[in-house]
Amino acid sequence: MKSEEKESTLVIGGRGEFGQFLHLDILPMLGVDNVLTIERETPSDESFAELQRARHVVLATPLAGYAELACELVYRCRDLRGLTTIWLIPSVQAGVWRAVTATLEIVANPFLSAVFVHPMYGPNGFRATEPEARTFQNILTATGEGREHPLVEEVANISEAFRSAFNITTTDAFNPEQHDRITAYSQGLSYCVARLMFEQSEVDTVLRENMPDLYHSFHANHDLILDFLRINAYMPQVIAAFAEARRQTPESTYEDVLRAFAHADKALNRGEDSPIPTKWYEKLRASASVMK
Repeated sequence: MKSEEKESTLVIGGRGEFGQFLHLDILPMLGVDNVLTIERETPSDESFAELQRARHVVLATPLAGYAELACELVYRCRDLRGLTTIWLIPSVQAGVWRAVTATLEIVANPFLSAVFVHPMYGPNGFRATEPEARTFQNILTATGEGREHPLVEEVANISEAFRSAFNITTTDAFNPEQHDRITAYSQGLSYCVARLMFEQSEVDTVLRENMPDLYHSFHANHDLILDFLRINAYMPQVIAAFAEARRQTPESTYEDVLRAFAHADKALNRGEDSPIPTKWYEKLRASASVMK
């Protein structure tokens, strides 16, 4: 079978916050001009027409329902005869990886491959110049290759493009399960502070006063944060550690929030730096260390 040549990049979820970020800030800087966008609810006949034109497909929909939609996408691509790479970018990777690789095996399209990667940056703070910006990176956890569609050269080229255009590195040091556990202990721990802020008005007020950039980012990502807390399989341990640390404080001041964060961080990460830090995890850690 001969593969058809395709050039477009299709962003599914293109009108969402991250989809717009890709369309306006990331892809143009990578030299990608021919960008198509559709939404999750786009009729199947219209979406299939766009899939037939796409060389790359980026699934940029919310975390809730992501694995199911990713598997549906693989089925919709089962009859494509051009090389197609699906880029799956959720902040919780393991469940998506298991479901999609199994579906790829069933569909068995030799021209269809998938890349599982977590972009550790977004529109809220992407252009930041503070030290925590060093946490911006791509975490490549796995790939799934069709028989006629190897990915080594393609992934290497795109990784180099991100490094050249944004100084964003790509690491493949973690598999999906490792990624989810490590990010639960860092990103997820910071999200425990976010949930406390969402649930308790007094915490919301003190964080708005003391860490306004974190406050605004957490509120801008409210739904993603709650989905992460619910979907990441390692979060029950993190939530319990933070709750126990919180109970060891008077639970009344901004400093008490930071102390609870610091105690939970020490319990989870054994006092070591996280291998996958995030901007807000680093900011909370720095603020907590000042109190010592």
